[in-house]
Amino acid sequence: MITNRSAALRLAAACAAVLLPLAGAGTAAAAPRAVTVARPSPPTGGWHLQTYPGITQAQALADWQPAVGGDTPLTGSGIAWQDDARLLGGQTVAFDGASSYLTASPTTLNTAGTFSLAAWVRLTDTSASRVFVSKAGSGQATLSVGYDRATGRWQAQMPSKTGRGGKVSTARSTSVPKTGLWTHLAVVHDATAHTLTLWVDGVAEATVAKVKAVNDPTGVMRVGRGDTAWWQGNLAEMRVYDRTLVSQDFTGWSADDPASGGFSEPGLVQPVQVGRWDFEAAVVCYDVTIDDPTLCSAPDGTPFDRQLTLTQGVDVVAGHRGSALALDDTHWIDDPYDPHYGESTREYARTQAKLGDWPDQVWRDAPVLRTDQSFSVSTWVRLDPARGAQTVLSQDSADGNAFRLAWEPVDGGRWVFAVPADPAAPAKASTTYVTAPAPSADQWHQLAAVLDATHRQARLYVDGAPAGAADLNAAWQPRQADGPLLVGRVTFAAGPAEWLYGLVDDLGAYQGALSAADVQAVFANQRV
Repeated sequence: MITNRSAALRLAAACAAVLLPLAGAGTAAAAPRAVTVARPSPPTGGWHLQTYPGITQAQALADWQPAVGGDTPLTGSGIAWQDDARLLGGQTVAFDGASSYLTASPTTLNTAGTFSLAAWVRLTDTSASRVFVSKAGSGQATLSVGYDRATGRWQAQMPSKTGRGGKVSTARSTSVPKTGLWTHLAVVHDATAHTLTLWVDGVAEATVAKVKAVNDPTGVMRVGRGDTAWWQGNLAEMRVYDRTLVSQDFTGWSADDPASGGFSEPGLVQPVQVGRWDFEAAVVCYDVTIDDPTLCSAPDGTPFDRQLTLTQGVDVVAGHRGSALALDDTHWIDDPYDPHYGESTREYARTQAKLGDWPDQVWRDAPVLRTDQSFSVSTWVRLDPARGAQTVLSQDSADGNAFRLAWEPVDGGRWVFAVPADPAAPAKASTTYVTAPAPSADQWHQLAAVLDATHRQARLYVDGAPAGAADLNAAWQPRQADGPLLVGRVTFAAGPAEWLYGLVDDLGAYQGALSAADVQAVFANQRV
Protein backbone atom coordinates (compact mmCIF):
# COMPACT_ATOMS: atom_id res chain seq x y z
CA MET A 1 0.00 0.00 0.00
CA ILE A 2 1.25 3.48 -0.86
CA THR A 3 1.20 5.77 2.17
CA ASN A 4 3.24 8.72 0.85
CA ARG A 5 0.87 11.21 -0.80
CA SER A 6 3.58 12.60 -3.11
CA ALA A 7 4.51 9.13 -4.29
CA ALA A 8 0.87 8.27 -4.85
CA LEU A 9 0.33 11.34 -6.99
CA ARG A 10 3.41 10.63 -9.04
CA LEU A 11 2.17 7.10 -9.63
CA ALA A 12 -1.21 8.45 -10.63
CA ALA A 13 0.55 10.71 -13.14
CA ALA A 14 2.31 7.76 -14.74
CA CYS A 15 1.60 7.68 -18.39
CA ALA A 16 2.56 6.71 -21.93
CA ALA A 17 3.16 3.00 -22.39
CA VAL A 18 6.41 2.32 -24.20
CA LEU A 19 6.27 -0.85 -26.30
CA LEU A 20 9.35 -3.01 -25.98
CA PRO A 21 9.44 -5.86 -28.55
CA LEU A 22 10.94 -8.98 -27.02
CA ALA A 23 12.42 -11.60 -29.30
CA GLY A 24 14.60 -14.63 -28.72
CA ALA A 25 17.36 -15.61 -31.09
CA GLY A 26 16.03 -17.86 -33.81
CA THR A 27 12.45 -17.66 -32.58
CA ALA A 28 9.45 -15.61 -33.55
CA ALA A 29 9.14 -12.29 -31.77
CA ALA A 30 6.96 -12.32 -28.71
CA ALA A 31 4.01 -9.97 -28.45
CA PRO A 32 5.02 -6.45 -27.38
CA ARG A 33 4.82 -5.78 -23.68
CA ALA A 34 3.58 -2.45 -22.36
CA VAL A 35 5.95 -0.84 -19.87
CA THR A 36 4.73 2.22 -17.98
CA VAL A 37 7.20 5.09 -17.70
CA ALA A 38 6.45 7.62 -14.97
CA ARG A 39 6.20 11.28 -15.76
CA PRO A 40 8.94 13.26 -13.95
CA SER A 41 7.52 14.15 -10.56
CA PRO A 42 6.35 17.76 -10.15
CA PRO A 43 7.55 20.14 -7.43
CA THR A 44 6.27 19.47 -3.94
CA GLY A 45 5.99 23.21 -3.37
CA GLY A 46 5.87 26.23 -5.66
CA TRP A 47 5.52 30.00 -5.17
CA HIS A 48 5.28 32.56 -7.98
CA LEU A 49 6.55 35.50 -5.89
CA GLN A 50 5.39 37.72 -8.73
CA THR A 51 2.08 38.99 -10.09
CA TYR A 52 0.99 39.15 -13.70
CA PRO A 53 -2.42 39.06 -15.40
CA GLY A 54 -4.41 36.37 -13.60
CA ILE A 55 -2.10 36.12 -10.55
CA THR A 56 -2.74 38.39 -7.55
CA GLN A 57 -0.34 39.22 -4.72
CA ALA A 58 -2.08 36.71 -2.46
CA GLN A 59 -1.79 34.02 -5.12
CA ALA A 60 1.86 34.90 -5.65
CA LEU A 61 2.61 33.92 -2.05
CA ALA A 62 0.34 30.87 -1.99
CA ASP A 63 1.66 27.38 -2.69
CA TRP A 64 0.42 26.52 -6.19
CA GLN A 65 1.14 22.81 -5.56
CA PRO A 66 -0.87 22.22 -2.35
CA ALA A 67 -2.04 18.75 -3.40
CA VAL A 68 1.49 17.37 -3.81
CA GLY A 69 3.55 18.22 -0.74
CA GLY A 70 0.87 19.77 1.43
CA ASP A 71 -0.29 23.38 1.47
CA THR A 72 2.73 25.49 2.45
CA PRO A 73 2.05 29.20 1.76
CA LEU A 74 4.68 31.84 2.34
CA THR A 75 3.94 34.28 5.15
CA GLY A 76 5.83 37.22 6.59
CA SER A 77 6.05 40.97 6.71
CA GLY A 78 8.17 43.84 5.49
CA ILE A 79 8.25 42.77 1.86
CA ALA A 80 7.50 45.20 -0.97
CA TRP A 81 6.06 44.69 -4.44
CA GLN A 82 8.18 46.21 -7.20
CA ASP A 83 6.52 47.12 -10.48
CA ASP A 84 7.95 45.73 -13.73
CA ALA A 85 11.01 44.20 -12.07
CA ARG A 86 10.89 41.01 -14.14
CA LEU A 87 7.90 41.22 -16.48
CA LEU A 88 6.45 44.50 -17.71
CA GLY A 89 2.91 44.70 -16.41
CA GLY A 90 3.67 42.61 -13.33
CA GLN A 91 5.01 43.02 -9.80
CA THR A 92 7.75 41.08 -8.04
CA VAL A 93 8.46 40.61 -4.35
CA ALA A 94 11.34 42.83 -3.21
CA PHE A 95 13.54 42.29 -0.14
CA ASP A 96 15.29 45.20 1.58
CA GLY A 97 18.45 43.41 2.75
CA ALA A 98 17.78 44.20 6.39
CA SER A 99 14.51 42.90 7.80
CA SER A 100 12.09 41.64 5.14
CA TYR A 101 11.64 37.90 4.67
CA LEU A 102 9.04 35.14 4.29
CA THR A 103 8.69 31.72 5.87
CA ALA A 104 7.07 28.38 5.04
CA SER A 105 6.34 25.48 7.39
CA PRO A 106 9.16 23.12 8.49
CA THR A 107 7.67 20.28 6.43
CA THR A 108 8.27 22.24 3.21
CA LEU A 109 11.88 21.07 2.97
CA ASN A 110 13.77 18.12 4.47
CA THR A 111 17.43 18.96 4.03
CA ALA A 112 18.60 15.54 5.22
CA GLY A 113 16.88 13.82 2.31
CA THR A 114 17.17 14.13 -1.44
CA PHE A 115 15.80 17.49 -2.59
CA SER A 116 16.13 20.25 -5.16
CA LEU A 117 15.34 23.94 -4.80
CA ALA A 118 15.21 26.39 -7.71
CA ALA A 119 14.37 30.08 -8.16
CA TRP A 120 14.95 33.13 -10.30
CA VAL A 121 17.01 35.67 -8.34
CA ARG A 122 17.97 39.29 -8.88
CA LEU A 123 20.73 40.62 -6.64
CA THR A 124 20.89 44.42 -6.32
CA ASP A 125 23.65 44.86 -3.72
CA THR A 126 26.98 43.08 -3.19
CA SER A 127 28.32 45.10 -0.25
CA ALA A 128 27.67 42.10 2.01
CA SER A 129 27.01 38.37 1.70
CA ARG A 130 23.37 37.70 0.81
CA VAL A 131 21.18 34.62 1.39
CA PHE A 132 17.97 34.22 -0.59
CA VAL A 133 16.78 30.95 0.95
CA SER A 134 17.69 28.91 4.03
CA LYS A 135 16.31 26.19 6.29
CA ALA A 136 16.45 27.17 9.95
CA GLY A 137 18.17 24.83 12.38
CA SER A 138 19.06 24.67 16.04
CA GLY A 139 22.31 26.59 16.21
CA GLN A 140 22.71 27.16 12.47
CA ALA A 141 20.83 26.83 9.19
CA THR A 142 20.86 23.35 7.63
CA LEU A 143 20.87 24.96 4.16
CA SER A 144 21.93 28.43 2.97
CA VAL A 145 21.95 29.55 -0.68
CA GLY A 146 22.97 32.97 -1.96
CA TYR A 147 25.90 35.29 -2.68
CA ASP A 148 29.27 35.09 -0.92
CA ARG A 149 30.99 38.48 -0.76
CA ALA A 150 34.44 37.07 0.12
CA THR A 151 34.69 35.08 -3.13
CA GLY A 152 32.25 37.08 -5.25
CA ARG A 153 30.37 33.91 -6.24
CA TRP A 154 27.04 32.17 -5.80
CA GLN A 155 27.19 29.45 -3.20
CA ALA A 156 25.17 26.77 -1.41
CA GLN A 157 26.17 25.51 2.03
CA MET A 158 25.05 22.54 4.14
CA PRO A 159 26.52 21.72 7.59
CA SER A 160 26.96 18.20 8.93
CA LYS A 161 25.28 19.03 12.26
CA THR A 162 22.69 21.46 13.55
CA GLY A 163 24.86 22.81 16.33
CA ARG A 164 28.03 24.81 15.91
CA GLY A 165 31.07 23.07 14.51
CA GLY A 166 31.16 20.12 12.18
CA LYS A 167 31.93 20.08 8.48
CA VAL A 168 30.27 22.55 6.11
CA SER A 169 29.91 21.41 2.49
CA THR A 170 30.04 24.33 0.04
CA ALA A 171 29.20 24.32 -3.67
CA ARG A 172 30.40 27.56 -5.24
CA SER A 173 29.77 28.88 -8.76
CA THR A 174 32.44 29.49 -11.36
CA SER A 175 30.46 32.34 -12.92
CA VAL A 176 30.46 35.80 -11.38
CA PRO A 177 27.03 37.14 -10.28
CA LYS A 178 25.77 40.07 -12.35
CA THR A 179 24.21 42.75 -10.18
CA GLY A 180 20.74 43.73 -11.38
CA LEU A 181 20.37 40.85 -13.85
CA TRP A 182 17.98 37.96 -13.35
CA THR A 183 19.75 34.64 -12.83
CA HIS A 184 18.30 31.17 -12.34
CA LEU A 185 19.83 29.29 -9.40
CA ALA A 186 19.15 25.73 -8.29
CA VAL A 187 20.68 23.58 -5.57
CA VAL A 188 20.42 19.78 -5.68
CA HIS A 189 21.20 17.47 -2.76
CA ASP A 190 21.45 13.76 -3.59
CA ALA A 191 21.23 11.91 -0.28
CA THR A 192 22.12 8.61 -1.91
CA ALA A 193 25.22 9.85 -3.73
CA HIS A 194 26.05 12.30 -0.89
CA THR A 195 26.55 15.17 -3.34
CA LEU A 196 25.58 18.84 -3.43
CA THR A 197 25.32 20.53 -6.84
CA LEU A 198 24.83 24.20 -7.70
CA TRP A 199 23.19 24.99 -11.06
CA VAL A 200 23.43 28.48 -12.59
CA ASP A 201 21.16 29.28 -15.55
CA GLY A 202 20.69 25.59 -16.25
CA VAL A 203 24.39 24.67 -16.03
CA ALA A 204 25.80 22.53 -13.21
CA GLU A 205 28.74 24.73 -12.21
CA ALA A 206 29.84 23.00 -9.00
CA THR A 207 29.40 19.62 -7.32
CA VAL A 208 30.89 18.60 -3.98
CA ALA A 209 31.08 15.01 -2.73
CA LYS A 210 30.95 13.30 0.67
CA VAL A 211 28.19 15.60 1.87
CA LYS A 212 26.79 14.76 5.28
CA ALA A 213 23.45 16.54 5.59
CA VAL A 214 21.17 17.15 8.54
CA ASN A 215 17.64 18.47 9.02
CA ASP A 216 15.93 20.19 11.93
CA PRO A 217 12.25 19.08 11.78
CA THR A 218 11.22 22.22 13.66
CA GLY A 219 13.10 24.66 11.44
CA VAL A 220 11.08 26.76 8.99
CA MET A 221 12.13 27.45 5.41
CA ARG A 222 13.13 31.10 5.20
CA VAL A 223 12.93 33.10 1.96
CA GLY A 224 14.92 36.31 1.90
CA ARG A 225 17.34 35.63 4.75
CA GLY A 226 19.78 33.26 6.40
CA ASP A 227 21.02 33.18 9.96
CA THR A 228 22.67 36.60 9.72
CA ALA A 229 22.66 37.45 5.99
CA TRP A 230 19.67 39.10 4.32
CA TRP A 231 18.70 39.18 0.65
CA GLN A 232 18.60 42.51 -1.16
CA GLY A 233 16.83 42.30 -4.48
CA ASN A 234 14.01 40.24 -5.96
CA LEU A 235 12.98 36.58 -6.24
CA ALA A 236 10.52 34.81 -8.53
CA GLU A 237 9.18 31.35 -9.35
CA MET A 238 10.64 29.34 -6.47
CA ARG A 239 10.13 25.57 -6.47
CA VAL A 240 11.03 22.69 -4.16
CA TYR A 241 11.31 19.06 -5.29
CA ASP A 242 11.80 15.78 -3.42
CA ARG A 243 14.05 14.48 -6.21
CA THR A 244 17.21 15.51 -8.04
CA LEU A 245 16.87 17.81 -11.02
CA VAL A 246 18.40 16.82 -14.36
CA SER A 247 19.29 18.89 -17.42
CA GLN A 248 15.89 18.39 -19.09
CA ASP A 249 14.22 20.02 -16.09
CA PHE A 250 15.99 23.24 -17.04
CA THR A 251 15.73 23.11 -20.84
CA GLY A 252 12.34 21.42 -21.03
CA TRP A 253 11.03 17.89 -21.43
CA SER A 254 9.99 16.60 -24.84
CA ALA A 255 7.30 13.96 -25.22
CA ASP A 256 9.75 12.14 -27.52
CA ASP A 257 12.20 11.69 -24.65
CA PRO A 258 11.76 8.16 -23.24
CA ALA A 259 12.28 9.52 -19.73
CA SER A 260 9.49 12.10 -20.07
CA GLY A 261 6.61 9.65 -19.71
CA GLY A 262 5.25 10.98 -22.99
CA PHE A 263 4.73 14.52 -21.71
CA SER A 264 6.19 17.79 -22.91
CA GLU A 265 7.03 20.16 -20.06
CA PRO A 266 8.48 23.69 -20.19
CA GLY A 267 11.94 24.07 -18.70
CA LEU A 268 12.81 26.08 -15.62
CA VAL A 269 14.98 28.50 -17.62
CA GLN A 270 12.76 28.86 -20.68
CA PRO A 271 11.68 32.46 -21.38
CA VAL A 272 8.21 33.81 -20.69
CA GLN A 273 6.24 34.78 -23.77
CA VAL A 274 5.04 38.32 -23.12
CA GLY A 275 3.56 39.07 -26.54
CA ARG A 276 2.02 37.05 -29.37
CA TRP A 277 0.38 38.45 -32.49
CA ASP A 278 -0.77 36.08 -35.24
CA PHE A 279 -2.96 38.77 -36.90
CA GLU A 280 -5.93 36.44 -37.32
CA ALA A 281 -8.13 39.00 -35.55
CA ALA A 282 -6.32 42.09 -36.84
CA VAL A 283 -8.48 44.88 -38.28
CA VAL A 284 -7.29 46.92 -41.25
CA CYS A 285 -6.71 50.62 -40.67
CA TYR A 286 -8.94 52.72 -42.87
CA ASP A 287 -8.92 55.99 -40.90
CA VAL A 288 -7.23 56.57 -37.54
CA THR A 289 -9.61 59.41 -36.68
CA ILE A 290 -12.55 57.02 -36.26
CA ASP A 291 -13.13 56.70 -32.51
CA ASP A 292 -13.34 52.93 -32.17
CA PRO A 293 -10.60 51.05 -30.27
CA THR A 294 -11.35 47.81 -32.13
CA LEU A 295 -10.25 49.36 -35.43
CA CYS A 296 -6.65 49.71 -36.58
CA SER A 297 -5.44 47.04 -34.16
CA ALA A 298 -4.12 43.50 -33.75
CA PRO A 299 -4.87 41.85 -30.39
CA ASP A 300 -2.25 40.18 -28.22
CA GLY A 301 -2.63 36.44 -27.70
CA THR A 302 -1.04 36.50 -24.22
CA PRO A 303 -2.70 37.52 -20.92
CA PHE A 304 -0.73 40.78 -20.98
CA ASP A 305 -3.18 42.06 -23.63
CA ARG A 306 -0.95 44.67 -25.27
CA GLN A 307 -2.35 45.36 -28.71
CA LEU A 308 -0.49 46.37 -31.83
CA THR A 309 -1.98 49.64 -33.01
CA LEU A 310 -1.79 50.13 -36.77
CA THR A 311 -1.22 53.40 -38.61
CA GLN A 312 -3.51 54.57 -41.35
CA GLY A 313 -3.28 52.48 -44.52
CA VAL A 314 -2.03 49.23 -42.96
CA ASP A 315 -3.75 46.26 -44.58
CA VAL A 316 -4.35 42.68 -43.41
CA VAL A 317 -3.84 40.06 -46.12
CA ALA A 318 -3.12 36.37 -46.54
CA GLY A 319 0.18 35.63 -44.85
CA HIS A 320 2.68 32.88 -44.22
CA ARG A 321 -0.19 31.02 -42.59
CA GLY A 322 -3.50 32.71 -41.96
CA SER A 323 -3.32 36.50 -41.91
CA ALA A 324 -0.43 38.97 -41.98
CA LEU A 325 0.18 42.69 -41.77
CA ALA A 326 0.88 44.36 -45.13
CA LEU A 327 2.97 47.55 -44.96
CA ASP A 328 3.86 49.92 -47.81
CA ASP A 329 3.49 53.61 -48.70
CA THR A 330 -0.02 53.69 -50.19
CA HIS A 331 -3.45 53.34 -48.56
CA TRP A 332 -4.97 49.93 -49.22
CA ILE A 333 -8.36 51.23 -50.37
CA ASP A 334 -8.98 50.35 -54.02
CA ASP A 335 -12.16 52.35 -54.62
CA PRO A 336 -11.26 55.32 -56.82
CA TYR A 337 -14.21 57.27 -55.36
CA ASP A 338 -13.00 56.89 -51.78
CA PRO A 339 -11.25 59.98 -50.33
CA HIS A 340 -8.30 57.82 -49.20
CA TYR A 341 -7.77 56.24 -52.63
CA GLY A 342 -4.13 56.58 -53.67
CA GLU A 343 -3.23 58.33 -50.42
CA SER A 344 0.48 58.33 -49.54
CA THR A 345 1.12 56.74 -46.14
CA ARG A 346 3.87 55.93 -43.64
CA GLU A 347 2.84 52.56 -42.30
CA TYR A 348 3.95 50.68 -39.20
CA ALA A 349 2.54 49.23 -35.97
CA ARG A 350 3.36 49.90 -32.33
CA THR A 351 2.45 48.21 -29.04
CA GLN A 352 0.01 49.87 -26.67
CA ALA A 353 -1.30 48.97 -23.20
CA LYS A 354 -4.88 49.51 -22.04
CA LEU A 355 -5.56 51.94 -19.22
CA GLY A 356 -8.93 51.76 -17.50
CA ASP A 357 -11.97 49.74 -18.47
CA TRP A 358 -14.65 50.03 -21.10
CA PRO A 359 -16.18 52.49 -21.86
CA ASP A 360 -13.51 54.75 -20.39
CA GLN A 361 -10.49 52.75 -21.48
CA VAL A 362 -7.67 54.36 -23.41
CA TRP A 363 -4.66 52.84 -25.12
CA ARG A 364 -1.20 54.31 -24.60
CA ASP A 365 2.15 53.47 -26.19
CA ALA A 366 3.94 50.93 -24.00
CA PRO A 367 7.01 48.68 -24.17
CA VAL A 368 6.72 44.90 -24.18
CA LEU A 369 10.26 43.87 -23.31
CA ARG A 370 12.68 44.67 -20.53
CA THR A 371 15.62 45.45 -22.78
CA ASP A 372 17.94 45.72 -19.75
CA GLN A 373 17.46 41.96 -19.26
CA SER A 374 17.74 39.02 -21.63
CA PHE A 375 15.02 39.03 -24.30
CA SER A 376 14.08 37.39 -27.61
CA VAL A 377 11.86 38.17 -30.59
CA SER A 378 10.73 36.02 -33.51
CA THR A 379 8.64 36.71 -36.60
CA TRP A 380 8.04 35.75 -40.21
CA VAL A 381 8.71 38.35 -42.90
CA ARG A 382 8.61 38.82 -46.67
CA LEU A 383 9.75 42.15 -48.08
CA ASP A 384 10.55 44.04 -51.28
CA PRO A 385 14.37 44.26 -51.59
CA ALA A 386 14.08 47.02 -54.19
CA ARG A 387 13.03 49.43 -51.46
CA GLY A 388 16.42 49.49 -49.72
CA ALA A 389 17.22 49.01 -46.02
CA GLN A 390 14.15 48.04 -43.99
CA THR A 391 13.56 47.35 -40.29
CA VAL A 392 11.24 44.52 -39.33
CA LEU A 393 11.24 44.98 -35.53
CA SER A 394 12.71 47.42 -33.02
CA GLN A 395 11.96 48.77 -29.55
CA ASP A 396 11.78 52.53 -29.31
CA SER A 397 13.39 54.78 -26.73
CA ALA A 398 13.54 58.49 -26.14
CA ASP A 399 17.02 58.68 -27.66
CA GLY A 400 16.79 56.04 -30.39
CA ASN A 401 16.27 52.31 -30.06
CA ALA A 402 17.37 49.34 -27.98
CA PHE A 403 17.70 47.00 -30.97
CA ARG A 404 16.61 46.52 -34.55
CA LEU A 405 16.02 43.41 -36.61
CA ALA A 406 16.38 44.46 -40.23
CA TRP A 407 17.30 43.75 -43.86
CA GLU A 408 20.10 45.65 -45.59
CA PRO A 409 21.03 45.72 -49.31
CA VAL A 410 24.64 44.73 -48.65
CA ASP A 411 26.51 41.82 -50.28
CA GLY A 412 23.43 40.71 -52.16
CA GLY A 413 21.20 41.28 -49.13
CA ARG A 414 21.66 40.43 -45.47
CA TRP A 415 19.63 40.11 -42.27
CA VAL A 416 20.90 42.27 -39.40
CA PHE A 417 20.41 42.16 -35.65
CA ALA A 418 21.88 45.41 -34.32
CA VAL A 419 22.23 46.33 -30.64
CA PRO A 420 23.52 49.89 -30.12
CA ALA A 421 25.55 50.91 -27.12
CA ASP A 422 24.85 54.49 -28.21
CA PRO A 423 21.12 54.40 -29.00
CA ALA A 424 21.07 57.80 -30.69
CA ALA A 425 23.47 56.73 -33.44
CA PRO A 426 22.37 54.74 -36.51
CA ALA A 427 25.78 53.15 -36.99
CA LYS A 428 28.83 53.44 -34.77
CA ALA A 429 31.72 51.28 -33.77
CA SER A 430 29.99 50.67 -30.43
CA THR A 431 27.00 48.96 -32.07
CA THR A 432 26.99 45.16 -32.00
CA TYR A 433 26.06 43.61 -35.36
CA VAL A 434 25.08 40.04 -36.15
CA THR A 435 24.47 39.44 -39.86
CA ALA A 436 23.41 36.57 -42.10
CA PRO A 437 23.01 36.26 -45.90
CA ALA A 438 19.52 37.07 -47.18
CA PRO A 439 19.50 36.57 -50.95
CA SER A 440 15.78 35.71 -51.08
CA ALA A 441 14.18 38.27 -48.77
CA ASP A 442 11.21 38.45 -51.16
CA GLN A 443 10.24 34.97 -49.92
CA TRP A 444 8.88 34.07 -46.47
CA HIS A 445 11.54 33.60 -43.78
CA GLN A 446 11.43 33.21 -40.03
CA LEU A 447 13.78 35.48 -38.11
CA ALA A 448 14.63 35.21 -34.42
CA ALA A 449 16.92 37.50 -32.44
CA VAL A 450 18.20 36.84 -28.92
CA LEU A 451 19.96 39.23 -26.56
CA ASP A 452 21.58 37.23 -23.76
CA ALA A 453 22.41 39.90 -21.19
CA THR A 454 23.96 37.47 -18.72
CA HIS A 455 26.50 36.13 -21.22
CA ARG A 456 26.70 39.45 -23.11
CA GLN A 457 25.92 37.91 -26.47
CA ALA A 458 23.62 38.68 -29.42
CA ARG A 459 22.38 35.79 -31.57
CA LEU A 460 20.52 35.64 -34.89
CA TYR A 461 18.53 32.71 -36.30
CA VAL A 462 17.07 32.29 -39.80
CA ASP A 463 14.41 29.67 -40.53
CA GLY A 464 14.99 27.98 -37.19
CA ALA A 465 18.77 27.58 -37.59
CA PRO A 466 21.62 29.53 -35.97
CA ALA A 467 22.87 32.13 -38.44
CA GLY A 468 25.37 34.11 -36.37
CA ALA A 469 26.40 35.33 -32.94
CA ALA A 470 28.56 38.12 -31.54
CA ASP A 471 29.74 39.25 -28.13
CA LEU A 472 28.14 42.53 -27.13
CA ASN A 473 30.38 45.55 -27.52
CA ALA A 474 32.29 46.41 -24.35
CA ALA A 475 30.51 49.78 -24.27
CA TRP A 476 27.06 48.16 -24.07
CA GLN A 477 25.39 48.35 -20.67
CA PRO A 478 21.90 47.11 -19.74
CA ARG A 479 19.39 49.85 -20.53
CA GLN A 480 15.62 49.87 -20.51
CA ALA A 481 13.98 51.29 -23.64
CA ASP A 482 10.64 52.68 -22.48
CA GLY A 483 9.13 53.11 -25.94
CA PRO A 484 6.83 50.66 -27.73
CA LEU A 485 7.82 47.63 -29.75
CA LEU A 486 7.69 48.76 -33.37
CA VAL A 487 6.82 46.70 -36.43
CA GLY A 488 7.98 48.17 -39.71
CA ARG A 489 10.44 50.92 -38.80
CA VAL A 490 13.18 52.08 -36.43
CA THR A 491 14.01 55.36 -34.70
CA PHE A 492 17.45 56.92 -35.06
CA ALA A 493 18.71 60.25 -33.77
CA ALA A 494 17.50 61.92 -36.95
CA GLY A 495 14.03 60.39 -36.60
CA PRO A 496 12.04 57.44 -38.00
CA ALA A 497 13.76 55.44 -40.74
CA GLU A 498 13.99 52.13 -42.62
CA TRP A 499 10.26 51.72 -43.29
CA LEU A 500 9.22 48.18 -44.18
CA TYR A 501 7.65 47.34 -47.53
CA GLY A 502 6.30 43.86 -47.13
CA LEU A 503 4.42 41.37 -44.94
CA VAL A 504 4.84 40.37 -41.29
CA ASP A 505 3.29 37.31 -39.63
CA ASP A 506 3.45 35.30 -36.37
CA LEU A 507 5.24 37.82 -34.16
CA GLY A 508 6.39 36.70 -30.70
CA ALA A 509 8.17 38.53 -27.88
CA TYR A 510 9.85 36.68 -25.00
CA GLN A 511 11.40 37.84 -21.73
CA GLY A 512 14.53 35.71 -21.52
CA ALA A 513 16.97 34.13 -23.94
CA LEU A 514 15.55 31.52 -26.29
CA SER A 515 17.88 28.57 -26.80
CA ALA A 516 18.65 27.13 -30.23
CA ALA A 517 16.23 24.28 -29.44
CA ASP A 518 13.54 26.79 -28.44
CA VAL A 519 13.92 28.68 -31.74
CA GLN A 520 13.80 25.45 -33.72
CA ALA A 521 10.63 24.44 -31.87
CA VAL A 522 8.95 27.77 -32.68
CA PHE A 523 9.94 27.42 -36.34
CA ALA A 524 8.72 23.82 -36.55
CA ASN A 525 5.40 24.77 -34.96
CA GLN A 526 4.81 27.66 -37.37
CA ARG A 527 6.18 26.39 -40.66
CA VAL A 528 3.69 25.40 -43.35
